Amino acid sequence: MPLRRHPVQRAVAAVLIAAGLVLLGLSYARYGLAAQSGSVMLSILPLLFAGLLLGRRGLWAAAAAYLAILLLGARTDVQHLAPHVHGWREFASHLLQPVLANAIVALILDRLILKSDVAARRNRELTLICRHLELEIRDKETSQAQLLQSQRIDALGKLAGNVAHDFNNLLGVVLGFAQRGLDHAGLDDATRHCLQRIEAATRRGRTLTSKLLTLVRSDVALRETFDANRALDELQPMLQSIAGPRVETRATLCEDPAWVHLDRAEFEAAVLNLAKNAVDAMPGGGRLALATEVDGAAVRLRLEDTGHGMSAQTQTRIFEPFFTTKPRERGSGIGLAMVHRIVTEAGGTIDCDSAPGAGARFVLQFPLQAKPSGPAVAA
Repeated sequence: MPLRRHPVQRAVAAVLIAAGLVLLGLSYARYGLAAQSGSVMLSILPLLFAGLLLGRRGLWAAAAAYLAILLLGARTDVQHLAPHVHGWREFASHLLQPVLANAIVALILDRLILKSDVAARRNRELTLICRHLELEIRDKETSQAQLLQSQRIDALGKLAGNVAHDFNNLLGVVLGFAQRGLDHAGLDDATRHCLQRIEAATRRGRTLTSKLLTLVRSDVALRETFDANRALDELQPMLQSIAGPRVETRATLCEDPAWVHLDRAEFEAAVLNLAKNAVDAMPGGGRLALATEVDGAAVRLRLEDTGHGMSAQTQTRIFEPFFTTKPRERGSGIGLAMVHRIVTEAGGTIDCDSAPGAGARFVLQFPLQAKPSGPAVAA
């Protein structure tokens, strides 16, 4: 294979071959063709090396140089040629033999190099075709994985719809008993306050029921423009209830209104889901921090915990449906997938930064909306 992709080695080979031809020319010029008649095979070595190392151009350049060397040797023989017929016959034999050998070797090497170039070109073409096929196979595998995921999401949506319907009925029973308890006369203030809290929480639960476990819905989301700070402030009692006594919750909400446009119930469901995951990652207690900021044309929401964290490999899969690191009885693997769907459908992004033993930080970013002229606008 010619040294086409190795310019330094090619240059060294050219210099060595040229030096060999120069030495061969000096020998022929001094001693003539007759003295070299027994070294024909040795004299064509430069042709072999030129063809193998320099390619077709190098081969024919060496062949032309060798022909010139033969003519130089013939000139030397003519000067010492005896003036009889036998001497001229020997001269013709000494000249024609290396010339024919030079031509035959050059033609054979030229055909071999040409076939080698064709084979190399075909090999490159086949390599490109193989790479193209690999990319196509990879794309098909990706498409197949996306199809399987969409099928799983669709099946999950149907199952979760049935579960949400049944759970909503149970919440209706709880709400009914809470309202009946409030209708009783003679309730003390503490009992009335507890029943009112139960009623309020049940009503909110009925609103969130069909959306906590939903990845795909057939109905249109009820989107509205609302202040995320106000929604999070109203969500504090539920966050503290989820956190429990061992986890310290802290909310740092920015002073500027954080207007976002999405389904408010879904927004609250996403925050509660992230908070629940954070609490599960701190079984021995810890700290859950929530903060908002308005940065240019974006509203950014951060949730940080001091839990056990996640490995880089786990982070690459946390938004996959049904993927979970929790025991079977504690996690279904659909919570973060739901959060990802809610955020992306609202035109936002969600990022995770975590390391084993260093907690986790989720950053949700939504487009900042203009303040609505009237009440929150649904869309």
